[in-house]
Amino acid sequence: MTRYLSAAVSFDSDLARAVIEDILEQPHRAIASTPGVDMATVLRYALAANRRRVIRDVLLVIYLGIMILTIIVGFITIPLFLFIGWMTILSERHARFFGQSSKPLRSGEFSTAEPPSPPGNSYAARQLARVEEADRAGNVTVYSSFSPFVGYGKVTSSWSFAVDITSARREAPIRGFTVQELYEHIEAGLEELDLPGMEFDYRLFVNGRDIRDDQRFLLNHDGPPVTSVSGDLLASLMADPEERARPYLTISMAGWQGDLVTTTFVRFLLSRTDLFVEAARTAIPPLRPVFKAVDEMEMAPVDGEFSAMLKTSFKQTIPFLLRSPAAIVHELRAGSRRDATRRLLSRRPDYGALISIREAAADTSWQRYFQVFDHARYIKVIEQRIFSSLIAFLRMHNVDVSSLVSQAEVLINNGMMITNNGVQITDSTVTANQIAGGPGAKATGWSIPFRGDGGGKTAA
Repeated sequence: MTRYLSAAVSFDSDLARAVIEDILEQPHRAIASTPGVDMATVLRYALAANRRRVIRDVLLVIYLGIMILTIIVGFITIPLFLFIGWMTILSERHARFFGQSSKPLRSGEFSTAEPPSPPGNSYAARQLARVEEADRAGNVTVYSSFSPFVGYGKVTSSWSFAVDITSARREAPIRGFTVQELYEHIEAGLEELDLPGMEFDYRLFVNGRDIRDDQRFLLNHDGPPVTSVSGDLLASLMADPEERARPYLTISMAGWQGDLVTTTFVRFLLSRTDLFVEAARTAIPPLRPVFKAVDEMEMAPVDGEFSAMLKTSFKQTIPFLLRSPAAIVHELRAGSRRDATRRLLSRRPDYGALISIREAAADTSWQRYFQVFDHARYIKVIEQRIFSSLIAFLRMHNVDVSSLVSQAEVLINNGMMITNNGVQITDSTVTANQIAGGPGAKATGWSIPFRGDGGGKTAA
């Protein structure tokens, strides 16, 4: 998936610009990580692709200036420089798709490739260090949109219920417990699952508009939010919940070589009389097919590809020439944009992540029939283990779990039916063209814009 996303930002200038401007040019914003994706590598390829386009635009500006000058002084050499501009655009396009820079993106080459890096003391290098830290040891997601689970896809469904822990089982005395003990028991149950590729850990979610005066998550107003917090703070928030900062046991499952990412978020709130359990399910659908085309490309143009590149480059010549001054000015104003962001931050403080690379490149629907079932399978297997561990834990503490058992059966054993129009929802499931879940839930089509809306323990 990292290779495909690296190819995506190399080939798609709009996507590359979006991730550069919404991640690398946002020194005060959080970083949205996604399981199974090396974001720093993807961003390095985006920077390299952007450098190629800047060089192209600089040359086009020069050609445009010469053409304007020749008109003024009376020498008509426009056709010559139009031809040179055409060849410049063609050269950049050829380098992008077939040149030496695209070779590492081919299957079998990527693992040994070293992506180009910016100078060590540059602004981009410092931002990449933040991204690497968020990927390596981050356990905090600072979000900005309605859904807190940025980087993990759309919420497909959610559920919650309460258990009366004052109701004794068989009139035996109830044994007290802590929420930390419950989490540890659930964790032990997950470790026994045979799901290769499953990872779980604890992650804290907090809104970027709520942390300006909270030094636990923002060390100073002019800096970015923290990427990780201590285990002690996580344990404290589990035992003594807050409304705005919520830790979740986060269980992610990547399948189809990373093309499908399913995550279950579970949270327990323990009071003197009740145990409240809440969960949310998210999914990131497969990558858009156009971003996988790198596997079908040869190292040199074949079967009319070169003639197609000639035609495309020819059509782009005049528009690119005319837009090149604005493109160069846009690049030169990167520092001004950061200053404007800093000024805006003082008026409307929001430190939440703007974009997830993986979500921005995702398709709007499932691509394979079996992906629908695998998504459901991962959820059901994981949640069945969570419920069985929870029931066993409460029984060990002599809590009556009869109502919990019936609720677990309803939530886990919902079915689904495949039709020509997609997947019909019986109680809680997913659809082939859309995603929804839960009684009364509405399915809506996926539309993932460029703006808006990590490591962990691996199961045996």
